[in-house]
Amino acid sequence: MNLEGILINKTPYKDRDIIGKLLLRSGKVVDLYFYGGRGGGKLQKGSILEVGYMLKVTLAPARKKGIQSMQIAKEWNLVWEAKHIRKNFQAFYLLSFIFELTSKIAIEFDPEDASDEDQAGVFKIVSNSLFHLDKNLEGEDVNLFDHLFLFLGKLTYELGILPDLKDCLYCHKGLDGFELMKFEPQNGGFTCRECLLQADQSISSNKNLFNDLQASAELRKRMTHSLSLKFSQILDFKDTTRGNCDAIFSYFCYQFNFQKTDFKTWTMLVAL
Repeated sequence: MNLEGILINKTPYKDRDIIGKLLLRSGKVVDLYFYGGRGGGKLQKGSILEVGYMLKVTLAPARKKGIQSMQIAKEWNLVWEAKHIRKNFQAFYLLSFIFELTSKIAIEFDPEDASDEDQAGVFKIVSNSLFHLDKNLEGEDVNLFDHLFLFLGKLTYELGILPDLKDCLYCHKGLDGFELMKFEPQNGGFTCRECLLQADQSISSNKNLFNDLQASAELRKRMTHSLSLKFSQILDFKDTTRGNCDAIFSYFCYQFNFQKTDFKTWTMLVAL
């Protein structure tokens, strides 16, 4: 059996072996054992098993059906490699976060399962994020928060947890005409300014509330914009802030009952 996917995690094992996790084109993940994957030996072989590289892997036949707990890689070849990400520590933080998040949401691959269930859209989002991040690093001005928000926005839509970005939760009026609104993650949408005033929420005299409503409006605007763009148009998605990314990631965590502290790489990202 041949598999093709992106190496999203690797762990050195013994002197020369590697245990790696591959994100397949189906969006599923599989743990693979690579004998001699670290290179070296008498011939001092190099290794192409680097996180972020796309590989084509041929599996070794299972010794006994149902006994083998991990798939064994017989052969592997490089399909695509990132040329610039590994030279930029901030971009590598982002790549690591994308892979950590993907590992938590992806379905495990089972070669004996004939089910058609997959998450091919997840693979497409991850691979496009990786490709265009690496491509844009050829330039000098790269806002990693633009890339992060676009990734999270597309992933939120793909996983079916996108909040209602069009209409108010209560009066069902279109939100396009409002510059202030309240995001309600628990209800999956936004409350317009008129409904807030009817609920006797004082806005003008409450600076903290006013700032929160502005931030909610900005979040909705950016989420809507992210859905209208292709990854190749990332340069048209500008000026994303750390706060914008924190807001959408908080919503993502709420939907999956995650905590931000569950993600080791998130701390590195928000420190940029």
